[in-house]
Amino acid sequence: MRKMRKMRKMRKITIFTGIGLFSLVLIAMFVISAFVIKRPATTTPVIAEVKPYKWNKVTLDGNVISSDGSEYFLWNKKGENNNWIIFFSGGGASWDAQSAAHPIKLMNFIKGGDTGNYFPNIPFYMLTLLRGMMDTDNPANPFHGWNVVYLPYSTGDFHIGNRTVEYKKDDGSPFTMRYNGSNNVRSSLDWIYANVDKPGKLLIAGESAGGFGSAFWAPEIASHYKDSEIFQYSDSSFLKSDKWPNVVKQEWQADFVKNFGYAPEADIIGAAFKANGHLLPANAIILQSYSVFDEILIHFQNNINDYKGPRDQSIINEWSQEMRQSVSSLAATLPNYYYYLTDYGLNAKTGTTPHTFATRETFFQAEQDGVKLLNWLGDAINRQNPYSVGSKFLMNSKPAQK
Repeated sequence: MRKMRKMRKMRKITIFTGIGLFSLVLIAMFVISAFVIKRPATTTPVIAEVKPYKWNKVTLDGNVISSDGSEYFLWNKKGENNNWIIFFSGGGASWDAQSAAHPIKLMNFIKGGDTGNYFPNIPFYMLTLLRGMMDTDNPANPFHGWNVVYLPYSTGDFHIGNRTVEYKKDDGSPFTMRYNGSNNVRSSLDWIYANVDKPGKLLIAGESAGGFGSAFWAPEIASHYKDSEIFQYSDSSFLKSDKWPNVVKQEWQADFVKNFGYAPEADIIGAAFKANGHLLPANAIILQSYSVFDEILIHFQNNINDYKGPRDQSIINEWSQEMRQSVSSLAATLPNYYYYLTDYGLNAKTGTTPHTFATRETFFQAEQDGVKLLNWLGDAINRQNPYSVGSKFLMNSKPAQK
């Protein structure tokens, strides 16, 4: 009897403890939402009216929409000089019906396991995550005082798709996938061209999936700003697959050759950079940075290429060797191309390195061979002194074994 009373008492304690913890989580979420998560100022399309260093939401005209049918828009941050960053956001990819059925969701992070393949909408918390070169009010940032236009990414198509298709989820229920990256970018560029007049320096940049987008769209943007100093920078953007030409043509219906002037290849970022060597102005500076054992890019390349085996050191090294071969080829053929390769943050247990630097705190921390990443970028863009870092990784590279 006494044992039963004790068990009932413990059950009540457990229930009340659970309710208390749940309440604390709800309160924490409310506090984060109200006070921590950055929220843009009221929508305004007029640069002269906004305050410096405050994110502003910009609504757009035209056929703009996220892949799940939700709103698409820009973020803009005014600076204090006449230099501009046009930044293409990253956020995964969708390459077929199965990958489209598994978008990135906040609940996936909470539950653990696979987080998903792409953002189906613009996450409400995205501004809170933006650091690094987006911290333009930080004097340590080589882009201190610069203006920023940030193009969110919510279409899974490297910012270039133009197709709406009906798919089915794993449970058989239908959903609409909108590969609308091209329309979103073109409407974004309409706003940029109307509001950004003759930048002194113009950096067309992006990370991960946005690194592909920035490379694809850079020549068109540069052609509109012929009097500006042009720089194009892709951070952590290498995914090699024989599927890319067909994905671009059939899945995304990007009309790539017509829109960008060259054909996509298995090394799709390498193809873009090779083309940009002659499509961009002759004095444009072309820049790439890579974490040499990038855990996220390895994960995605395995998925795209239908690899189901373990992510052992041979698989990690295969991706790394392919990436380094691409960089080596570009360095040998493009006169205005410079790279930054690093194993900063190497996890001795997993054998991998972190993904992306541009909008993370690691932008200020990453260092290779005595050169910090932000100083490498600052020297190239602000001091007309471009150079490459991490050449030892190329000297150790060799074709991957199949």
